Amino acid sequence: MNIAIIGSGGDGAGMNMCLYQLCKSLKNHNIKLFYRGYQGLIDNSVAQFSINQLKEVKNKGGIIIKSSRSPEFMTKQGFEKAINTLKKHSIDVLIVMGGNGSLKGSKEIVKAGINVVFVPTTIDNDIEESDYCMGFDTAVENAVDFVNKVDTSMQAFDRTCIYEVMGRHCEDIANAVTQKTNSDFCYTTKSKKTDMLKKIKEVLKTGVSPKIILQENVINADELKAYIQKNISDIDVKVAIVGYVQRGGNATAKELGMAKGFAGQVVKAINNNQKNVMICYKNNQGFMANKI
Repeated sequence: MNIAIIGSGGDGAGMNMCLYQLCKSLKNHNIKLFYRGYQGLIDNSVAQFSINQLKEVKNKGGIIIKSSRSPEFMTKQGFEKAINTLKKHSIDVLIVMGGNGSLKGSKEIVKAGINVVFVPTTIDNDIEESDYCMGFDTAVENAVDFVNKVDTSMQAFDRTCIYEVMGRHCEDIANAVTQKTNSDFCYTTKSKKTDMLKKIKEVLKTGVSPKIILQENVINADELKAYIQKNISDIDVKVAIVGYVQRGGNATAKELGMAKGFAGQVVKAINNNQKNVMICYKNNQGFMANKI
């Protein structure tokens, strides 16, 4: 069987482990790795890595075969090039690790007659069909580490700090970081400024400097800072954007375990001749393969 593997869209820790496990478990098949996701299919950019090279990076974040977001793939001409590449290599199964945009692309590839097995990979954890997406735990732990380190300085100077975390339009990272750092308020799409002010005032009375976790794409952090300073006198507010540190570094132990689980279910789906499926994780059922 001819199997192609790509990583697409935003990277998430665990991708290298998943890739390594797939290549090791499917070694009796003809595996082709393509650089930079859908763009690599368009460019017919085949990657050459030995199993030992993949083993060396299995615990690291990112993905050795690179990822990308491909505007060209969204065009008719670009899409046709990608399909032609898959047909040229007589690919029987395309394994895609990616997020929402990559899932949409996978569905279009399925319509073109190519068998796709999709692995939800996004630190935002916002693919509804799966309770867990690869990359989430590491992103949360990286953000927790950032907040905990910065907070020591904030407390030393009695500074209130707004920490903006990633998540696009999903509040999962913000909620998890709030809980794990024992922060005082989590500002998401459901939040009210008045509730935040009330909480800040309560915390200030205890002699502790408040920590506020802000979900990105909800409100500008500097605007929120100005609002707090306008409504509470003599308060020193700082903004700390956690940023890309959430994507980097080594994968957590949980992440590595989840990556192995996703890979194992991919292999099972292929061996059982399940076609056009997404590997999902349900908290009460474990890993499973559902139709795309």
